[in-house]
Amino acid sequence: MIKLTIGKLNIQLEGIDAGELPENTLLFRTEFEEADLKYTFRIGENPPSIHYPVIYQTKDILVFGKPEGREARILYMPDTHNCYGYYEEINEKEITVYVNEAYREHLRIDTIFISLLALERHEAQKGAFILHCAYMDFESHAILFSGPSGIGKSTHSGLWCREYPDKAHVLNGDKCLLTVENGIMYANGWPVCGSSGICHNEKRKIACIILLQQAIVNQFVEEKTICSFKQILAQTTINYWNNNYTKQAMDFIESLLRRVGCGTYACNISSESVVTLYNELKERKWIS
Repeated sequence: MIKLTIGKLNIQLEGIDAGELPENTLLFRTEFEEADLKYTFRIGENPPSIHYPVIYQTKDILVFGKPEGREARILYMPDTHNCYGYYEEINEKEITVYVNEAYREHLRIDTIFISLLALERHEAQKGAFILHCAYMDFESHAILFSGPSGIGKSTHSGLWCREYPDKAHVLNGDKCLLTVENGIMYANGWPVCGSSGICHNEKRKIACIILLQQAIVNQFVEEKTICSFKQILAQTTINYWNNNYTKQAMDFIESLLRRVGCGTYACNISSESVVTLYNELKERKWIS
């Protein structure tokens, strides 16, 4: 039995060995009395016949609606459309995961393994949401650089670490989990870090969120709150086929923008851009 605490969830895994899990997932290994979710892995076994209606479909996932709001999912490799896993919620706490034997070795890939747990769905039930961002610690607070892939999040956070080596270091190069506790917003570690390879299971109070844009001239862009809302929504992992979770995510982002500094920064990704932004954040008192 393997026990993990990821965000607000205590997770118990059975039918799988620790050696088959991704290294980053094992960073979240812990001990607890009672699990919120219990996953039973059945590797190499055929899943049961599916008789539920399809509620969502893309090239890499097929989602079925079960009674009482539960779900089942078939997961596909996006390049070959071969099925590598089947996920089914048995009740509120118990989940069975069937893994195609041909893809057993793929379990050590972060994105493959975490997709089999459908954590974004269960974290949303606890009021926590995954943000696509570079998660940087700056003097024990989180600065989150967000934006679409290729915008320069990892590069920019890396420049901060080079410019301020005693103050800044990256905790995750691709994602973090957003939570709120007693009215305070936190960034939490997440077991998927993209191509950055940087993953730490650490939690920080959020100082600010910086929405990056590419530009020749470095400047802080004054935008209306609705623009920031749309940009953060676009970078948040949401099961849009579930109206309740979609509304919860939108309410969460509205609350986030009320509690945390957020701004758009157009920059050329250089040391100069780091210093310019640093001075701007100091002036706004988003960092000390």
